[in-house]
Amino acid sequence: MGELLLRYIPPMAAWLLVVSWRNQDDAIRRLWVGLALSLTVLTPAAQTAMSGFTGGYNLARLVGHAGMVLVAWSAHDFLAHLNGLRRSRWSKWWTAGMFALMCVLFNLTPSLMPQAPWVFEYWMAYLLTLTPAFGNVMRLGLRFARITSDRALRAGLHMIVVGTALATVYLANRVVRIGASRFDYPYSLGYVFWVSAVLPNAAHALVILGAATPAVAGWWRRYRQYTRLRPLWLLLVTADPSIALNPRVGWWNMRLRVYRRVIEIRDGLLDLQPYWDADTAAAARERSARPAEVQAAMIINAIKARTKGIEQARTEPVAGGPDLDSDTAFLCEVADELSLLHDHPTLHA
Repeated sequence: MGELLLRYIPPMAAWLLVVSWRNQDDAIRRLWVGLALSLTVLTPAAQTAMSGFTGGYNLARLVGHAGMVLVAWSAHDFLAHLNGLRRSRWSKWWTAGMFALMCVLFNLTPSLMPQAPWVFEYWMAYLLTLTPAFGNVMRLGLRFARITSDRALRAGLHMIVVGTALATVYLANRVVRIGASRFDYPYSLGYVFWVSAVLPNAAHALVILGAATPAVAGWWRRYRQYTRLRPLWLLLVTADPSIALNPRVGWWNMRLRVYRRVIEIRDGLLDLQPYWDADTAAAARERSARPAEVQAAMIINAIKARTKGIEQARTEPVAGGPDLDSDTAFLCEVADELSLLHDHPTLHA
C-alpha cells in the first residue's frame, strides 16, 4: 500500500497543478506538464498499458525521461529568469544533442534491462543530459533564496534544491547500479528500497511542494485580502448595488476575484466623489488620524450626504496606492477601520 501511494500520489498532484495553474509563465507551465507526463507514464499501470499498446516496446521509459528533461531545463529557465539571466545557446544544443543520443541508444536496446547492451550508455547519456540543468537549478535556487524577501518563495526554493539534489543522487546511483551489472562489480546499495524507490519519489514530492508553496501562499494571501475587503465592498454595494459586477469566477482564481473586488470598490468610491467632503478629511487629520482612518470617515460621510442629496462645496481626490498591490493593501486598511465602527450595521450583515 505504501509503495502504491509513493507511485501514484505524485502524478495526481502534478496533474492537479497543471489543471489549476493560472500563471502565464511559460517555463513553469512547461515544468508542470513535463513532470505530470513523466510521473504518469512511469507508473506501473501506465508502463503496462503502453507496453501492450506498442507490442512490448518500452516506450514509456523514453517518454518519461523526455518529460524529466523538459522539467529540468524548464526549472533552469525559470530560475535563470528570477536571477536576471538567460539560458545560454550551448545548453540548448547540449540538451538537443544528448537527447538525440538517448533516442539512438534507446532504439538499440528497447528493453532497458540492466544487463542489456547499450543500457549503461543510455543511462549515462540521460545523466549527462540532466546534470547541467540540475546543477544550475541548485546554484540559482540557492542564490535567489538568499536575496528574496518572500518567505514562501524562499522555502519553496529550498525544497526544490533538496529535491533536485536527491534526484541527482538517484540518477548517479542508477548509473552505478547498471554499471555493476555491465562490468561485474559489487554494488548492493543500489537495490535498497529507500534508494531505488523512496529517493526518486521523495525528490518528485519535494519539487512539487517547493513549486506549489509560493502559489499556495499567494492564494492564501489574496484570500485574506478578499475577505478583509468585504466590509468596505459591502458598504458601497449596499449604497449603490449597480457597482457589483457579479462575476462567475471560481475560488481557485483568487487573483481575479481580488482584482474585481478592488475595481468594484473603486467604482463605488468614484460615484461618491461629488459628496467627498474636504472639511471632514481636514477634521480627521487634525485628530492625527491615520490615512486609512481618514478615508473610512470620509466614505461614511459621503454615503450619508448622497442619501440626503447634498453635494459638497469642497471636495478632494480619493486616496489610493500607485499600483494594484499597494492600492489593495491600502483599501484593506480602510476596510479594517470600517469593520471597527459598530454604529454601521450594514458592515456586519
